Amino acid sequence: MDSQHEVARHYAILIGIDAYPCGSLSSCVRDVTKIKQCLEDKLSSVHVRTLTASKSLDPRTLAVIPLETPENWPTYCNVTSAFEEITSQAEPGDFVYIHYSGHGTRLTPCFDFSNQSTGDLALVLLKGDQSPEIYLRGPRLARFVKGMVDKKLIVTLVLDCCFSATVYRHGGTSFRYLPYDLATASASSESPDHEISFTGRDTCSGKRSISMRDNWLLEPDRYAILAACGPDEKAKGGSEKGLTYGALSYFLSRALSDHGLGRRHEEIYRHIRAMFWESSMRQHPVLYGNGDQGFFGPLISHCGVRSISIVKREGNLQLLAGKAHGFRDGDQFTVSPSGWTGGNNAKELKRSIAKVICAKALTSQLELIGPQCNLRTGWIAEPLTWARLASFPIHLAPNLPQRDEWLAALKTRSLSTGTDPHQISALQVVLNNIDEYEILDNLGRKFVNLPAMPREQVNNSHILDVLEHLTRFKMVKDLNNQVPNAAFRVSFDVQIVSDRAVFSPEEQIEVRHNSIMEVSIINKGDIALYAHMYNLDSCWRVKGMLFATYETIPPRKNTCNGDLPYMGRVSKKIKMTVPPMMKEVAQSSWAGGYDCWGEDEEF
Repeated sequence: MDSQHEVARHYAILIGIDAYPCGSLSSCVRDVTKIKQCLEDKLSSVHVRTLTASKSLDPRTLAVIPLETPENWPTYCNVTSAFEEITSQAEPGDFVYIHYSGHGTRLTPCFDFSNQSTGDLALVLLKGDQSPEIYLRGPRLARFVKGMVDKKLIVTLVLDCCFSATVYRHGGTSFRYLPYDLATASASSESPDHEISFTGRDTCSGKRSISMRDNWLLEPDRYAILAACGPDEKAKGGSEKGLTYGALSYFLSRALSDHGLGRRHEEIYRHIRAMFWESSMRQHPVLYGNGDQGFFGPLISHCGVRSISIVKREGNLQLLAGKAHGFRDGDQFTVSPSGWTGGNNAKELKRSIAKVICAKALTSQLELIGPQCNLRTGWIAEPLTWARLASFPIHLAPNLPQRDEWLAALKTRSLSTGTDPHQISALQVVLNNIDEYEILDNLGRKFVNLPAMPREQVNNSHILDVLEHLTRFKMVKDLNNQVPNAAFRVSFDVQIVSDRAVFSPEEQIEVRHNSIMEVSIINKGDIALYAHMYNLDSCWRVKGMLFATYETIPPRKNTCNGDLPYMGRVSKKIKMTVPPMMKEVAQSSWAGGYDCWGEDEEF
């Protein structure tokens, strides 16, 4: 965080709309009121700008009208003024929280970076005397967020509306979606000519050898967006003690009340996703941006990166990971509440052990072993044993010191030393002629881009960390679907275009520095597909390329009531660059490959 001032300040813009002239809602104002209370309970000071429209009836016409005064209505002018005011007042390092609860709609894609498959999001606001425009379009919203990010503010944006995963709730009082009104939109002053360019430079980090282009925002370093659902889903609501709430807002307020602010966005998202899974809602929230930054606050101690959520449903325990994540029957996990931070609960944590009794494609059934505990949805599991890692045996050179300690330590990490003399080792650990540890591949070649490891300066634990990381990298690289479903296999197609040539994922593609290629995923079936894209880079890291938990590709479909159709295809441009440490290499190669997973239950 930039230290422009000693203590970071917190700003919040809370927008809730019930009083729509058509398609009025009943829980949006309650959503943001609950969130406001939560923020004020957790923070000693927070500057809140609340724009709400509670529903009331005009006694003369019986039309729905807002209860609040016009200066507090969520009109286009008031909302955009709130964005501009906070961006002006806040200083680098301050935190900004934006929460929208209301109707969303889809607009025809009209920008270079628009989602051509599903269209662009627009938030549906109220019309005012000085504010005839009612749509806050996704690109315009992105412009405001980008302005905050450029000022080095740290932004959290929550969208509890239908179509929010394209940055959509469906008609009626339970869902938050309104059809796009072409007549109203034609009066809009918004047009591509009035928008600044978001693609003036590539979305490229110096740490990446592959980068996405034409993203919604440029760099995912200082923002995170939590969207209620996918572009083909409806954002639903629920009730508590007779009061209705938007599901995302309700689950979020519970998570923040239980675990506080400052948790990693990824942790909050994981907890909310488990709650949705427990409730059996056909709604899949999406997280965009930097999942590692703290949720509306500086990052506090958090769970490990390998933590996985547990769901308790119908008396069964489910791990939200399965064969696609490398787990098998018999793997064991430590389980604990998601807010566990150590201390006096350490002994209890050690006693809470679960094992996989049925690993499926994307989930696994768990069973507690040993002393029982009051496990609930939202608890986390961390791998204790991971049998899949043993599929990549490690050979220790005969001259390594303290071999017995090495062997014991490898076993505690589920790593195998390859006792079968006919089995080829995936990794080898040797001491070179200048007394440095080196890690070699199965052909005896030295792994490049690993730090030097002089024997007198590194301990065994450090080298074991490197070995475990490389083993997990190999596990991801070699991942494939052992039980593919034939119907699922024919439900999609993947094409890669480079230099106007079309390649299939099984082919190796040779590209040059700064070359651009395009990956297209076509949905040929009748259900939505969920795509993930990863960069297995030259420094042995596995990095998500979408800056989102997944990309939804709804099936191709023409819609009624004037709604936009779904194109059934998503395309992503990728820029290939040679990392600085490999500048001597004239060109880089990207081995195209994919493997897909279905599931025997909704995911």
